[in-house]
Amino acid sequence: MVKKILIFFIYLIFFITSIIYFMPKVNLYYFLEHKLKPSSVIISMEEVEDKGLNLEIQNAKVFFKSIESAEISKINLSIFLIFNKLNAKNITLSSITKSFIPTKIDNIDVVMSVLNPLNAHIYATGEFGKAYGVYNIIDKSLKVKLTPSNIMKTKYKKTLMGLKKSENGEYEYVKNF
Repeated sequence: MVKKILIFFIYLIFFITSIIYFMPKVNLYYFLEHKLKPSSVIISMEEVEDKGLNLEIQNAKVFFKSIESAEISKINLSIFLIFNKLNAKNITLSSITKSFIPTKIDNIDVVMSVLNPLNAHIYATGEFGKAYGVYNIIDKSLKVKLTPSNIMKTKYKKTLMGLKKSENGEYEYVKNF
């Protein structure tokens, strides 16, 4: 009996891994890119490569309302059905933003899970410091807690003044879309 249960779980794991491996991730990416178009967000000049269990996108340029907003060196998209993760590295924001935030972002992780399907959790680090956020899909609300770096505290005081400061030195940004 135990042997049959073990064999069942081995086949189940193999089946799920096969689905993830053979899923048309490149087509899924272009579908998501098409869904962003009505929001005036366009990703171009990227190199998309299916790496088996994940999708790798390199050298992407992000345009918002036809204005170049960011360059992303590498994006890694992992779709595991019950746990999905997007990791973006070496992001350079447009020079337009230089007057109110630092332009260099080292790393952004966006995590979605079946255990909490309505919220996307966002973790980011960069010249601005560290940030943790939650985006609610139903409410279309974003809540971000920022632990500012010394650069942010000295050069971008006006930006920090626009955020709500908590007792522990973090700043909070809340926005509904």
